Amino acid sequence: MLETKPNLLWISYLRVFSTVAVIFLHASSPLVSSYKTLTFSAWNTANFFDAVSRFCVPVFVMISGALLFNKNLEIGQFFKKRVIRILLPFIFWSICYALYVIFIKTDFYKTASFLEIIKKIVRSVYFGSAYHLWYIYMLLGLLLIVPILNFWVIRAKKKEIHYFLIIWFVTLLVKNFKIGAFMPNIELSFFSEYTGYLVLGYYLSTIEIKNIRKFQLTSLVLFIFGILMTFIGTCFLTIFQKKLNTSLYDFFSLNVLISSIGLFLFFRSSDLFNRKQNWICSQINQYSYGIYLTHVLVLWTLENIGINGLLFSPFVGIPLTVFLCLLIALCIVKILNLTKFGSYVSG
Repeated sequence: MLETKPNLLWISYLRVFSTVAVIFLHASSPLVSSYKTLTFSAWNTANFFDAVSRFCVPVFVMISGALLFNKNLEIGQFFKKRVIRILLPFIFWSICYALYVIFIKTDFYKTASFLEIIKKIVRSVYFGSAYHLWYIYMLLGLLLIVPILNFWVIRAKKKEIHYFLIIWFVTLLVKNFKIGAFMPNIELSFFSEYTGYLVLGYYLSTIEIKNIRKFQLTSLVLFIFGILMTFIGTCFLTIFQKKLNTSLYDFFSLNVLISSIGLFLFFRSSDLFNRKQNWICSQINQYSYGIYLTHVLVLWTLENIGINGLLFSPFVGIPLTVFLCLLIALCIVKILNLTKFGSYVSG
């Protein structure tokens, strides 16, 4: 049985880093999508920020794996504590996004009846009212399997987890290199997708670190190598094909997997992230879920007043937009938390 590392302060720092990264991703991705309308320099700057940020979703899932699996897990308490805490803010912000789309982003409200508006809101909450909320639907699905996986994971020996991760890695190879047609017709979907990142996060949080300095250097090299693969590879493929190619942005691409593993292990092994948190990091960590739920609404609003990644230049505009978005989202969530109702729905 593997032993979990007792000091998990590094996970708080990693969550903060990933929260900022996801805002960078969403601030830069519209510019990446505008490949044919931007200068190459502006597009490639956005490509760089997007490539650097691609670890955020895998690392979020890996953090969940590192924290959720434990020998004291009880199904009733697990769902009461986790699912309700996730669902209430999710529903609240989904409604907010639906209202924003209906009354601000579009003119739907001008021609729709009251009943049609209600139907639109319900449908939006059911299927997703903003592009980033897919992650919450995915996370809810993962939470359903955690109590089942937990029984195996906390009792599994290292070689048994290796077995699972090796098969998961095979599914990634099949996906990345599109070799499914050459594989035997064996169903491997049980090992695929984000379940692998969940188990990987638990495993990487428990492995023994002997030579810390060597471990830090190796993990940092992995992180940088994965980023460069994403950045340079996307640039090359796009130029070569003369059209935008974002296949290397995929969260299951080998380059994103490498950068995610590297960053996760670097934070775990570095002494910098096992010290007391400063105030701003503790605030972002505490309200990270609310910031995630809120930040796209803030980005939309900033866009309406002309603040986006193209302000001045992408090299300036993207970081500036991210900073303002993070600050405003944090303030919104903190203000909401001043009331009892707000503390339940803010995230």
